Amino acid sequence: MSENHIRQALRLHFLYAETYSFPKEWSFQESMTPYSMIRYIVKGAAQFVIDETIYHLEENDIIYIPQGSTLCCDALTDEFSFMSIRFTASLSIPGSEGRPEMLGMDSKVKCTDPQIKQYFQSIINEKNANNRGKQYTLRGYLELIVGYIISASDASLAKPDKPKNMKLDNKNDNRVEIVLAHMLNHYKENITIEEMSRMVNLSSASLRRLFKRHTGKSPSDFLIELKMVVAAKRILETDERISDIAYEVGIKDPNYFSRIFKKYYRVTPVSYRQLARE
Repeated sequence: MSENHIRQALRLHFLYAETYSFPKEWSFQESMTPYSMIRYIVKGAAQFVIDETIYHLEENDIIYIPQGSTLCCDALTDEFSFMSIRFTASLSIPGSEGRPEMLGMDSKVKCTDPQIKQYFQSIINEKNANNRGKQYTLRGYLELIVGYIISASDASLAKPDKPKNMKLDNKNDNRVEIVLAHMLNHYKENITIEEMSRMVNLSSASLRRLFKRHTGKSPSDFLIELKMVVAAKRILETDERISDIAYEVGIKDPNYFSRIFKKYYRVTPVSYRQLARE
């Protein structure tokens, strides 16, 4: 299949977008990414390692992180913030078993068009809108951003190594996307594997296998990680009590919440907030 045909057949599916700000010495331990991400560096600098390739990122850099790749990050400045978009992709070709490349996208490009930054911000603003056209608007902005990265990659005289191909199983992707979307919209609830299985008409065992094949994580691990991401953002941006934040993400036991949070961020929730305000 030609690259032009892939471009016509590839469909992008928006999942989530948010702005993240981290204190000095922030570090994200190596983990497999269950979806693709595009991040726009707003402030500061950091080192990202994607599948053992090192990228030094500064303000106005855009980094593409393919689904299924391993990622770890370390902030290099006292303040570090970025806008992040999560999405999946599939080929709209019945029975296609190919592995669609992300159309020659470089892992890292420098953004020289201020409108692209505005597209990121528009997605973040629009994601909570309550209108029937929201998904089309979000997908439109996402495609504009991807289009810019492809064009910037084509214009580069010295291209870095391409990211690994995304591993997509087009017969099953839609079912995983349904479960992912439900988690993103209902992370406050303690969603059971039985509930998610009924949503996509699969047995619990089949959903676990399918979900892990596509994301590298079990449904329960993914949901816990999502709760921690939301909680970390609230800890940094609000003065709410830690116990209240734990309750808001569906964890009623503050001690259990603190243990899980420390597992992901290597510090307690209280220390995480203190580091951000020193």
